[in-house]
Order: sequence, then structure tokens, then C-alpha cells
Amino acid sequence: MGRLKYDKDQLDFVEDRHPAVYHVLRVLKFAGYTLALVFIYYVLFTIFFSSDEERRMMSESRLIEDEYNELLGRTELLEQVVEDLGIKDENIYKELFNTSFPDYSLAVDTLSGGYISHTSAMTDRLAAGLDYCGRLIETVMDSLAVMDPGRLAGLPAIMPIVDFPLGNVGASVGRKMHPFYKKVVYHGGLDLVAPSGVEVVATADGVVESVERAMKLQGTRIVVDHGNGYETVYAHLSDILVRRGQRVSRGDVIGRTGNSGTSFAPHLHYEVLRDGTQMDPLCFFNGELDTERYGELLLYAVNTGQSLD
Repeated sequence: MGRLKYDKDQLDFVEDRHPAVYHVLRVLKFAGYTLALVFIYYVLFTIFFSSDEERRMMSESRLIEDEYNELLGRTELLEQVVEDLGIKDENIYKELFNTSFPDYSLAVDTLSGGYISHTSAMTDRLAAGLDYCGRLIETVMDSLAVMDPGRLAGLPAIMPIVDFPLGNVGASVGRKMHPFYKKVVYHGGLDLVAPSGVEVVATADGVVESVERAMKLQGTRIVVDHGNGYETVYAHLSDILVRRGQRVSRGDVIGRTGNSGTSFAPHLHYEVLRDGTQMDPLCFFNGELDTERYGELLLYAVNTGQSLD
């Protein structure tokens, strides 16, 4: 039964009847209020309360963000390390080879031109170098053909240690790391690593110019004058088997290796001088070694960056 209302015509209370639209609108109004309350409840619950799944997802998101920031920091650190290593590598290359570090970046303007032109230029330079070396060899051979055999005997053309293992070659002439000062200094000879007591031979005919026994610098050493401006020095010896003024021939035993003077480990420090100027001893061993072993010797010596004295 609906609401009652007073009917003036009938002078009595009668039932108030509404059309169907009125009832539909009331239902829709009630549903709207209900949905609004549900939405407000959902918003408030979402803002002030989090479900277990949401809290887990938020925690994982924070963890991923932290890991990303850490990886980003590590990447920046690695990039800096790689850059520093590149600079050090370039400096080491300059110290070892006394030349600029090669540029391996090939600028390729087109797919067909860049690499080919670079390779062609490299081939031309190598061919020119080969021709130059060939002319030098011809000059040397011509000079040897007319040279007095006595002068050849005065050239320090063999290694100062017989049957020396090439893998034991140390630092050669150039700027090397000093074992005690820990800084790069000029190294004027070749280090041949060997135990104390190994026999040392004269590398050419000559006269013993001086014998010295000292506790510092090159320690116990022998200097041999070979004539024609050539001298050889044998340093850090443990024993001297010749006297000053004695004539020696190539291959004669003149001393024994040791660790005297300012030396980091037992070895022979060997020098070749021409008119007082220090030469690279590596350039004088090709008379004893074949091409393959001479190349191996150069490879070991050039790649040693620290001297033993």
C-alpha cells in the first residue's frame, strides 16, 4: 500500500499512486547513491590501505630501481676504467716503441672504399719499408765484403751468455720502470736474467779496459775495448776472471753472473757503446741468431717494461 493523501473532491484520504517512471527514477537514484558510496569507499581504501599484492609490487619496484641505479653507477665506473686503461695503454706503447699509438679506427665513407683504401695505404708503406730495408742490407753486405777481417772480429756480434734461453731476456735500451725507484727512467743496456755463477763471455776480440768491484750502481763489472770506437760493459757480476789490459777473443770466459751493486735479482747487464754512445745490444745479435730466433728475442725484450737495475 502506497502513501495516503487528502482528496478535496472526495473529502477523504485516498492512496497516492505514482506512474512507473517515478518508481524507475527512484531506483536509479538509489543505485546512483550506492555506486557513489562504493566509489568513495574504494578511493579511500586505495589511498589509506594497501593490499599484500600491492605492497609486494611496490617493494619489488623500489628494489628494481635501486638495482638499476647501482648498475648505472657500475657502468659509469667501468667506462671510466676503460678510458683510463686506454690512456695507460697508449702511454706504455709510446714508452716501448717510441712512437705514437696506432689508430685502428677505420673511417669508412662507403662500403666499397674505406677499408680497401686503408689496406692499400698500409701495403704501400710496408712495401716502401721493405725496399728501404733491402737497400740497407745491400749496403751492409757491400761494406762487409771489403772490410778487414780484423775489424769484423772487433764487432760485438754474439750474446754474452752461451746458449742463453731467449725467454729470459729482460728489459732492453729505453725508458723502463726502475725496480727500486718505481718510476720510469732511462735504461742503457740489456738485462739477461740468469742465476749467479753463469759464465759470461766476451762478445768480440778486444782488450780489457777496466775491472771494477763496487757495492753500488753497476756493482762488479768489466769493460772491454774492441777498437773502432766499440766498447762492451758486463755489469752486476759475481766474479771477474780477467785482469785490466788483458787481450781477449770472442767467446773467452771473462766473468760470472751475479747480483752485485744496485740489482733487483741475479742477471747480467750488458751494454754496447760506439764512440761513447750507448747502442741497443739487440741490434748486434743477428750475427749469431737466425731470423726466427732473432724475432723472438726482439719480442721478449720489447715487451719487458721493467728493468732489474
